Amino acid sequence: MNTLRRFGAVEDDQKYTRLVELFADDAVYYDPFFGPQRGRDAIRGFMEHMEQMVPASGATFLDWQVEADRVVGFATWIMQVRAGDAVHDIPGQSLYRLNDAGQVTFVCDYLDARAYRGLRGDAKRPDYASAAGLSAGWDNASGPALDVVRRFWSIQDTGRYAELGELFTDDAVFTDLLYGRMEGHQAVVDYLVKMQSEMPARGIRFELVDAAGDETVAWSQWWCHFPNGSIPGWTLHTVRGDRFTLDADYFDTVAADGLRPR
Repeated sequence: MNTLRRFGAVEDDQKYTRLVELFADDAVYYDPFFGPQRGRDAIRGFMEHMEQMVPASGATFLDWQVEADRVVGFATWIMQVRAGDAVHDIPGQSLYRLNDAGQVTFVCDYLDARAYRGLRGDAKRPDYASAAGLSAGWDNASGPALDVVRRFWSIQDTGRYAELGELFTDDAVFTDLLYGRMEGHQAVVDYLVKMQSEMPARGIRFELVDAAGDETVAWSQWWCHFPNGSIPGWTLHTVRGDRFTLDADYFDTVAADGLRPR
């Protein structure tokens, strides 16, 4: 937890090279505009670039919220950019893996594609597709929270969405970029029942490509396959006992807009 909070502190003062010491020698840092930076030397060069680019862009990072166990964590944040007299808030998330020594081995940053398009228009789009599965096969993050994620996917893969309700606590929160925020077990169940008929009717299926979990925190990366293409997505999870207290789904909203029926 402390390691990831240090990321937030650096975002406050934008001295990004201070982050380099937190990484393992063979770490991978994925940025949605610059791709994967592999190894501490490459990460150092990227952070030096960030120290020049981010202040010049007028961007600041706010509302840094962290959930973490020993070797798995995630953060949510807001990238705020001033453009003329307007202020744009762009939500984002980061996924983390750490090794047993507490060094960061993997970071993947995401930001809301639709909100970014509203700011930058036709500028270079963030790339989420090549982030999916980047750390698949790394095996030091397989605690009880990951077991719940795997149970979720073993049921979802069969299309029995309604049965997924048993995996959520009474006070669970499920968020979806299209359907909003569902609070409480019954609201989550009602949503899942709706998905059981809607997903097959639209010819949509999901494929898990990577996941990591510890005691109470997990995340997953996946593909959503439409009849006419696929989009990458990711989910933030928190777990109590053997059930989810949070399941927050995100995906490439701009890519999804292009695949939905008109």
